[in-house]
Amino acid sequence: MNRLDPLQSIVPILKGHRSKAITDVLGTGFFVGSPGSLYVISAKHVFEANPLKEGEHYAILFYGEKEHQLWNLKKVHLSSKFDIAACPIGELPRVVPLQFSAEEPALNDDIFTFEYSSTRFEKNPTTGKTNISFEPYSHKGNIVRSYNSLYPESIPTPSFLTSFPALQGASGAPVLFSSTGKNICITGMLIANIERHLLPAQVVRIEDEKGFVEETKYFLPFGKALQAKVIAQFLQDVGVENIFLTALTEKQ
Repeated sequence: MNRLDPLQSIVPILKGHRSKAITDVLGTGFFVGSPGSLYVISAKHVFEANPLKEGEHYAILFYGEKEHQLWNLKKVHLSSKFDIAACPIGELPRVVPLQFSAEEPALNDDIFTFEYSSTRFEKNPTTGKTNISFEPYSHKGNIVRSYNSLYPESIPTPSFLTSFPALQGASGAPVLFSSTGKNICITGMLIANIERHLLPAQVVRIEDEKGFVEETKYFLPFGKALQAKVIAQFLQDVGVENIFLTALTEKQ
């Protein structure tokens, strides 16, 4: 796949109630697998931080050919080690699942993502009804640093930082790149914003001879992502098929 319509591959993760279709937008997810056995992948904390109460369910909203389709997530597989969740959904028409590559982006390669952090609930003052506005963002940048994360994970976790932030609602969004064969592939998944406590990354302090002090604070909007190899291994353990591009595809 060398061109991507993100609405066919990347979806919002929602919570609904039997008396109301959608109550909350929790994060972002993306499709993997084969056409007859699809999975939605997202961050584990998207579900763990939002446990279901009586009458509630998780769901996704998929942009179908003629209308939006609300699809309930009946089962969620959670990784015991990493911030990954996989939800089997079977078959869903028009979905284009994403895949992994044996390649990793080079230092000068672009990376990009598509996420639903900007989703808004708006109440119509005339009718009293609540409308949901889905206006996803796309971000483009580069990998700032690759490393093994030791916090808040309990074990060393292959991760990287992105030059764009991971806003609330972006958790679970795929980080993508274009391989040598011009195929769009998964290289990671956003799980956090590195500036958790809004502390400046650098403070420049200037003091003159009269004692006047000037401080300039710099904030870096880095996103934190899991590396692809961690996600791919979990999906293989769960039994998800067709997650890697074939060598033939890569040569084309």
